[in-house]
Amino acid sequence: MKKVLFLLTCLLIAGSLCFASGQAPAKAGQPASASNPVTLKWVGFGFEANNTAKNLIDRYKARSPYVTIDYQELGALADTDGMARLDTLVAGGQQIDICYLNTSDLMNRAINGAALPLDSAIAANQDDFVKDYGQLGAQATAYNGSIYGVPRAGNTFKVFYNKTMADKYGITVPDQMTQAEFLDVTKKFQSVPGLKWPACLQALWVQITYGAASVAGWKQVTKDSSGKVTVNFDDQRFRDCIKFYHDYAQVEKLAPTVAVYAAESLNRRASLARQECGLILDGPFTLIYLQGFMFNDPGAGKLPFELGVSELPVLTQADKTKSSYNELAGAFYAPSTCKNVLEAYRFMRFVCNENFDINGVYMPIFSGSDLTTAVGTFTNFTDKNGVKQTNIYPVATAIKAVTVPNDSFLGVFPLDPSLNKYIPPLDALLEEQLPVYLNDEMPLDNFIRELTRRGQDIVNNLN
Repeated sequence: MKKVLFLLTCLLIAGSLCFASGQAPAKAGQPASASNPVTLKWVGFGFEANNTAKNLIDRYKARSPYVTIDYQELGALADTDGMARLDTLVAGGQQIDICYLNTSDLMNRAINGAALPLDSAIAANQDDFVKDYGQLGAQATAYNGSIYGVPRAGNTFKVFYNKTMADKYGITVPDQMTQAEFLDVTKKFQSVPGLKWPACLQALWVQITYGAASVAGWKQVTKDSSGKVTVNFDDQRFRDCIKFYHDYAQVEKLAPTVAVYAAESLNRRASLARQECGLILDGPFTLIYLQGFMFNDPGAGKLPFELGVSELPVLTQADKTKSSYNELAGAFYAPSTCKNVLEAYRFMRFVCNENFDINGVYMPIFSGSDLTTAVGTFTNFTDKNGVKQTNIYPVATAIKAVTVPNDSFLGVFPLDPSLNKYIPPLDALLEEQLPVYLNDEMPLDNFIRELTRRGQDIVNNLN
């Protein structure tokens, strides 16, 4: 929680300084030309790996010779220290034209004035933003009626399981399950000899914990006709979700408790790879993690089993076709010190809409994406010795891991863009408080009341 509070403090400082500098509303800027060369400053996290930033810049230079892009790495990960460095640069007025952050971190900066709206650049480029990025992209990057980010990639959640083990012991894992059906499937793994746990679930990844409620239409906050905003933690769908994960570990003993995870520093993906558990709930990055485990960890080697993939379990049978959990993992944006929003926006689109062979480890949001090229990131891997490993997973497995059968819940159950600002701090609150319930320190009703009280305080303070 200290890290969360530190980050929020940095955001408030950065936002207040940006407003204090008296910046005018963002304008698109002049296009680059021979008589008007443009230099853009791109700062980021992890883009030096595999020469990603250099390759993207070189490709863009061949297309736009009058645009020079300088890249500065702020760290391998966008952690608390890296965010502080970013916010300090912006608050100090240093030119930064392009940056990539996860959705909640971007939205915090939009709220606090540390990001510029892209509407003028979108209009100048004559783009149909919703057509390009869908309701998911438009919903997740909007604040106060403006678009603040170019969506780079989506993220979903799946059940990854040892299919070879399941087949051997006659366990059928359906492509889609309710949480009750998922519970029954997991219980069947109890009969498999040698497993430490039937499953390893990351219940503190709060989006996984309430994902089934989101698919059913639940939102963290609601707004009535008078404009009053109320937290929605007492909704039965949310209650059912967190109770399921509590009972899964504490009552059914099918997975380590949150306390055991912390005490033993368990890694769910490694547990699956070592065949210590039969299944996990996780995101598509699981495929990337397992690549490193197989080919970079000493003595690991290729997985001795076939990997199976199933959808995130839902609450009811009807929810299987309502929507799917597919959210925006992150987006590029223009910090408030951006000097040319138009050219920055054009480069962001270039990165997000093309270059699928080097554009990261999630699936692109862009509607015209080349899916076959994009999944190559998952099926091929160059290890630390420079050896290229190919066909690590079947293409069908990779596609199934990163795509969903229904429209995103954000498109089916859109959130009023004015409510976007409440989601990051409420998720931070839930991440902080959820262990209290999952570790049996407080009964569900008391936990919901306390969570609602604290959540409403956050909402009221933001208002």
